Amino acid sequence: MLTDKNIENWRTEYKESLTGWHEEVNKVQSHFDDVVQKSWQKTKYIARNLPFAPEKVVMCPPHSILNFAPNQQHRIDYATGVWEGSSAEPTLDENNNITGVNVILHRPRLARLIRSLRARGYNLAMPIEKFGQLILDTVAVHGIEVLLADDGSPLRAYIRPSAGSGVGPWGVSLSPGYFIESSVIVFRWGSYFPDVARISKEGACAVITGVQRMFPIIGKHASNYGAASSDGSLARNLKYDELIYLAPYCIKDDRIDFNIRDFDGIMRYGVFSDGPGEEIFAILKDGETLIYPPMRVNRLGGTVLDYITKHLAPALGFKVREQDITLEQIRRGDIVGLAFVGNAVKVSPIGKIDIVKPKVDSHDGEIVETLVEFGIHSAVAKIRDQFAAELCGKKPPSHESLLTPVDLAWGKEFRADLDDFWSGLSF
Repeated sequence: MLTDKNIENWRTEYKESLTGWHEEVNKVQSHFDDVVQKSWQKTKYIARNLPFAPEKVVMCPPHSILNFAPNQQHRIDYATGVWEGSSAEPTLDENNNITGVNVILHRPRLARLIRSLRARGYNLAMPIEKFGQLILDTVAVHGIEVLLADDGSPLRAYIRPSAGSGVGPWGVSLSPGYFIESSVIVFRWGSYFPDVARISKEGACAVITGVQRMFPIIGKHASNYGAASSDGSLARNLKYDELIYLAPYCIKDDRIDFNIRDFDGIMRYGVFSDGPGEEIFAILKDGETLIYPPMRVNRLGGTVLDYITKHLAPALGFKVREQDITLEQIRRGDIVGLAFVGNAVKVSPIGKIDIVKPKVDSHDGEIVETLVEFGIHSAVAKIRDQFAAELCGKKPPSHESLLTPVDLAWGKEFRADLDDFWSGLSF
């Protein structure tokens, strides 16, 4: 209950905060170092454009004042941010020693970033070619250190380029004068799914709750991921690895039907879309045909799925076809293998799918049906293993777009300059 004493104490805090804050600078830096250690593992520098000279770039420590901005920004309040997800993977020799570093699907993801920016009406303050090089150079500055586990074994690094409207005029609609911020962060992130050993052996355990992708996704925008975050959290609260979205339509009697809206009807005639942060493909019962959903299911249009369907799977001898993946097909046994695919999950087989009816206003639900429990099909495993081998250079890529090398020698040299410049500075 709010009392006058509460108000008095809080207002006293306001006054006290005006004195002695400069003595807390070291604590602030220590706090951010701790955040970096736990969340942005191995992140040493963030690349961003300067607020006072947006066409220029600076690489600064995460705790730098240049990374601070009011929480009330257009891209936060109205989810108008744009971002990309990418990875840096080590090139490994026969003894698993790192001999180089590549950024994965760099050009296709840069092309998607351009589409996402255009869909928002954004123009970066620097040429897109410069921003693309900035992504590579930010990885180079971090070197192989960002790719190493605590025991020294090789992992991968996640790359998050982002852009969006920062501090500017108030209002929902974007007005002239908005400062379009852009930045690149790189951090160690070994696996999207924590239980790597189980998923490698059994496949991911997924859940369908009847949630449908109702609107087209026109870019990799922050607004896509608010509901996805909540839906993904629901799956984890229900003890599943991931959720599967359904398309905005059903297929009944071989015809698309937008009018089925009840839970039982959707669970009978539903069509796969994707996951909160992944695409999906399926293997038909002949073991030789890969099918993947059309864009009308309102999926993002993933770069890994595109690479697999256009290059990797055909190179392995698979027939590839764009086709709806339906719940009825799975129940009939027409589909014998499924996988999540994406930058974060790479190729992660789906071993089991349950249908759960959520309880209203609760992060709980009731299992209605185990749709399938077929483990990892050999065809899915073949694609997974081939992709993993191409990522680390143990097998040649199916297409040149997969790997873009990073200039580690330049990165090491410039890292020394950065360390020297920022050492001892508190901003």
